Amino acid sequence: MNTLIETNQAGYGIGYFFARFIAGQAGVEADGILTRTAGWLAEIHSAGDICLDLGAHAAGPWPDHEGVTPGLEEWKALLLDSDCAGEPGDVAPMIVDGNRLYLKRLRDYECAVAAGITMRLQQPLVMHEGQLREGLQRLFKDSTDVPDWQMLAAAQAVTRRFCVISGGPGTGKTTSLVKVLALLLQQQPAMRIRLAAPTGKAAARMVESIRASIRRINCDEAVQRLIPEQASTLHRLLGYSSRGYRHDSNHPLLIDCLVVDEASMLDLPMAARLLAALPEQCRLILLGDRDQLASVDAGNVLGDITGHGHAIAYSSATAARFSGLSGYAAASLPVASAAPAISDAVALLRKSYRFHGDSGIARLARMVNQGEGEAVIDLLSSHAQPDLTWLQHMDATALLNQISLAYTPYLQCRNVDKALQAFEQVRVLCAVHAGPSGTHALNAGLARLFYAQGLTGGLEAAHGIPVMITANHYDLGLFNGDVGLLWDVDGRLCAWFRQTDGMLQGVPVQLLPEYGPAWAITAHKSQGSEFDRVMLLLPDQAADHPLLSRELLYTAITRAKEQFTMYADESVLRRMIARRLSRSTGLAARLGWPES
Repeated sequence: MNTLIETNQAGYGIGYFFARFIAGQAGVEADGILTRTAGWLAEIHSAGDICLDLGAHAAGPWPDHEGVTPGLEEWKALLLDSDCAGEPGDVAPMIVDGNRLYLKRLRDYECAVAAGITMRLQQPLVMHEGQLREGLQRLFKDSTDVPDWQMLAAAQAVTRRFCVISGGPGTGKTTSLVKVLALLLQQQPAMRIRLAAPTGKAAARMVESIRASIRRINCDEAVQRLIPEQASTLHRLLGYSSRGYRHDSNHPLLIDCLVVDEASMLDLPMAARLLAALPEQCRLILLGDRDQLASVDAGNVLGDITGHGHAIAYSSATAARFSGLSGYAAASLPVASAAPAISDAVALLRKSYRFHGDSGIARLARMVNQGEGEAVIDLLSSHAQPDLTWLQHMDATALLNQISLAYTPYLQCRNVDKALQAFEQVRVLCAVHAGPSGTHALNAGLARLFYAQGLTGGLEAAHGIPVMITANHYDLGLFNGDVGLLWDVDGRLCAWFRQTDGMLQGVPVQLLPEYGPAWAITAHKSQGSEFDRVMLLLPDQAADHPLLSRELLYTAITRAKEQFTMYADESVLRRMIARRLSRSTGLAARLGWPES
C-alpha cells in the first residue's frame, strides 16, 4: 500500500477510507493511479479545496513524494477508464471536468452557484431612472470624494439582481447598504427584504450597524421605517433542523431581496443551498472583505466571485449608465473592454472612514494585504504608532500575566450584561489550536491563572468562563462559533449569549451543546467580529503551518478597532506575509475570470 494511504490510515482517515472505497468499487489495487488520486482528492477537500487541478500536478510529485504522476492526458484517460470517474453529465463518485477533478456533489454545488449568479447577471431590471438619480444625489450629496465609491456601489446594487459590495474595515459597507435599501424601497415600498449572516455574532453586528445608520441618512421617515432592522443566521433563514432545510428549490423563500453580510465566511455548499432557496427574481446582495480568510469549510466563494485580486472595472455600457446616474464623467470611472460580466456586479470600497490617515492599524493592514514585508517590519520596529505593539520575545508566565490584565475588568463586573459588554471589547487570537502559542495552551493557562486569583473556577463549568459553542443546536438557537459567558445569576449558573436584538439569552449549562473556553480563539473563528483591542499570538520560528498566511494576518489585524498587539518572531511574520492561501476551485473560471 502506498505511503499516502498508509499515512491516512494512521491519522488522516478521509483520504484513506475514500481511496479504499474507490478501490473496492473499481476492483483495482490499493496503490494504483485511480486510488492514489482518489485519496489525494479527498484530502484536499478536507483542507478546503473544491477540486484537484490535474493540469497543475501532471508529471509532478505525488503528495507522499513516492513517484511521479502521469502526464495530463494519460492521467485523465486512466481515471475515465474506470466507472468511478466520469465526465460532466455522468453518474460517478468523481467527475473530470476539463483539467479539474471533482467529487461529484462538489461540482454540482459549484455549477449551481455559477448558474444562479449568471442567471441574475443576465436578468433585465426595470426601474425609474430619474427617481434613482435623484435618490443617489440626495443620499450622497455631502460626499467630497471623486468618484464616491459608496455612491457607485449603491448604483451597482440597485440596478442589478446580483451585487457584491467588498471593502476593508471602516470603508462604509453597512452605510452603503442602508442607502441601497432606502433606494430600493423608494422604488418599490412593498419589497420584501431579509438580512442574514453566516453566524449569530455577524448577524448581531449587522443589526447594530444598520440601526446606527438608518437615522443618519437623508430620506423620508416613511422609507426609514421600512428598512429592516432584524437579521438571522443563514441556517435559521433556510429553516434548518435535524430533518434538513425547510427552504429549497421546491419551497423557496418568499422574499424579493436578500442581503448577506460577512460573505467571506460563506462556503460553497451553503452558497448553493442559499441560491436554490431564492426565487429566480430575488435580488442577492453580498457584503464582505474579499481579502479576508476564506470560509472554514470548502471553497472560497467571495474570493472566486470577486476575481482573487483582479482589477475591478466596468464595461463601457455600465460606465456610461453610472455616469448618467452619478454625474461623474465616464472617463473618470474604471473601464475595461475585456472585463467579464461579473466585474460589473462587484463594487470595491476603497476609502476607510474608521481610521485616520496616520492610523497604525490601517497602515499595517494595507501593507500586509499588499505583501510589503519589509515595510511591515519597519513600521512595527519604529514604535511610532501608539495603536500598534510588537513583542518578539516574552516568556510564557509574563505573557499570561499581560493577557490576564486585559480580561480582568470583565471578571470584576457584578452584572452579566456589563460583563459581556466588557468581555467583547478584547480578544486573544491564535493562528492554530495546538502548541504553546495555540488556543488550547492559552485557554488552559489563563484558566489556571484566574482560578488561582479566585476569579473563576478553572476549566470546569464555572462562573466567569467565556465559552464558544462548537456544535450547532437548532432548538436552542446556538450555532458553532457563538460566544457567551458562564455566569451565576441568583445561584443559577447559565451561559449568557447576546442575541441579534441586543437582549441576553441564558441557557442552563446542562443544556449546552459542545463548547470550549474562549479567552483565546483562532483568527478563523474571529471572522464577523470586531474588538477594541486584539492580541495575536503566532507560533515560534520553527513552526511552518500551512495556515500561517497573509490572509490570516490581515484578518486578525482588521478585527481591531483601537489597539493591536502581536507576539511574533520576525521570521514567522515575514513568511506569513509572503505566503498567500490559494484554494483549488473552478468557480472563478465559470464566472468568466481569467485563470492565473
